[in-house]
Amino acid sequence: MNFLIAGGTGLIGQELRKALLNKGHNVFILSRTNDEDLITWDIKSKNIERKFLDKVEVVINLCGEGIADKRWTKKRRQELKDSRVETTKLLFSYRKYMPNLKHYISASGITCYGSLSNPSGYNEKDSFGNDYISSLVKEWESAAELFTDFVPTTKIRMGIVLTKNGGAIEKMIKPIRFGLGSVIASGEQIISWIHIDDLISLFIHVIEKKLIGTFNAISQNTSNREFINDLANSINKKIFLPAIPAIFFRFIFGEMSTLLINGVHISNHKIRSTGFRFKYSNLNLALKDLKL
Repeated sequence: MNFLIAGGTGLIGQELRKALLNKGHNVFILSRTNDEDLITWDIKSKNIERKFLDKVEVVINLCGEGIADKRWTKKRRQELKDSRVETTKLLFSYRKYMPNLKHYISASGITCYGSLSNPSGYNEKDSFGNDYISSLVKEWESAAELFTDFVPTTKIRMGIVLTKNGGAIEKMIKPIRFGLGSVIASGEQIISWIHIDDLISLFIHVIEKKLIGTFNAISQNTSNREFINDLANSINKKIFLPAIPAIFFRFIFGEMSTLLINGVHISNHKIRSTGFRFKYSNLNLALKDLKL
């Protein structure tokens, strides 16, 4: 099949491209770089180069600026929205140039559920939360739903992706290497994570099974305390410092601190009910595989 990946030069996009190529598929990449092997697009001018679009059968949209990369200023909020919502709307506006399109798949986030505790785990039928990040995901998914009247549409709500190169692990492990690692706030808040290999396999599963609708993509729910200690153990370090109070993160990061001091249980029952099996559902095994 012929795939088009928006955000294909990112960490997840690169791994997904490799997996699809290994299965014998053709993969086109949307990029801001002008290259004969890429499809060039420009969000500001709302333009997408039309070459190869008539061949595309599946669009996978992974676009989105990093939620935790910068403090949520007014400017940054606009960047986060544009990189998700406006890119999706632009892709939708070009659907007429993709006559063979059969499936639209969009990345999304488990942050859609808000921060109110739910020990049984939030599932895909639960309502969106009421905070900023939940409303952002709601807009993101609403834009993706523009495709539903034309082609089968899937939204994959991702948790924290564990990978050796970049991502959350790289940021979390740096202070631990220097003996400065610490539990955040109460340490009881949940980190819902997925190994990069499982995430790629989940995308392939959705494609091959032609699954539509919304799916949570998380392997396990782990407390911040357990996650930090297991991460330290994986590199033969120990956590000696006391927990850092939540007020510190609120002062440094403002509203973005909710990503660190809040966290809720997420259910992965729906994707497992389709026959998908996680290879890494144990944190220690996942970290061991990464060879940090």
